[in-house]
Amino acid sequence: MNSAAATGEIVTIFIGPQKKRYNIHKDIICHHSEYFRAAYNGRWKEADEGVTLEDVEVEVFHIFVHWLYTQRLPTKSEYDGIVTDADPGKLDDSEKVDGGYGVLKACAFANRFLVADFERITHDFCIQTWIGASLGVSYKYIIFSYQNLPDDSLILKLMVEIQCLFWISSCDEPDEMEIRPELPHKFLIDVMSRHAELRETGDYQGGKLNAVDFYMGERTKEG
Repeated sequence: MNSAAATGEIVTIFIGPQKKRYNIHKDIICHHSEYFRAAYNGRWKEADEGVTLEDVEVEVFHIFVHWLYTQRLPTKSEYDGIVTDADPGKLDDSEKVDGGYGVLKACAFANRFLVADFERITHDFCIQTWIGASLGVSYKYIIFSYQNLPDDSLILKLMVEIQCLFWISSCDEPDEMEIRPELPHKFLIDVMSRHAELRETGDYQGGKLNAVDFYMGERTKEG
């Protein structure tokens, strides 16, 4: 699909408040995204000067465009290049190394813009990254996920499981302690409810989680 579309029409999309310009093959982005397919056949049909998505981060759109043309997520070295071209001042050292937060944001982007295959690959990357988290998932990730992912997301379910099975209060770093009050109400209720279930059933799974239980299934491509 990508090689055939590479000679087709180019569309321009401006990203973020800085309006960073992207020139993308229309057939490629419309093939993979129901949102962009509908938009370019509807309200964006006559948008000769390009369209602007001001509330999308450049870093996230970089990851999406990389996937559009390669059908894979960037490697660590490629991600470092993406961050450099975006805004490295907004990322802490751990995110610059593995891109975990960027991929989580990309997963939320994929869900919002209906890019099923991209959502699956970013979702499963997050699951694989966190499945072995021995002390819990970063509160920053939890806050973002509960604000930007659907209620039935398996990422949210995994976060609750990890919090119930592995979290130790005394191991929270000072920066985590500082944002504890910002934890979503729903997350706290979910953790309380899951703790009650585990206590009643005694099913603590031997302190182990299986990544396959949280992966997204294959989705049928459209278009």
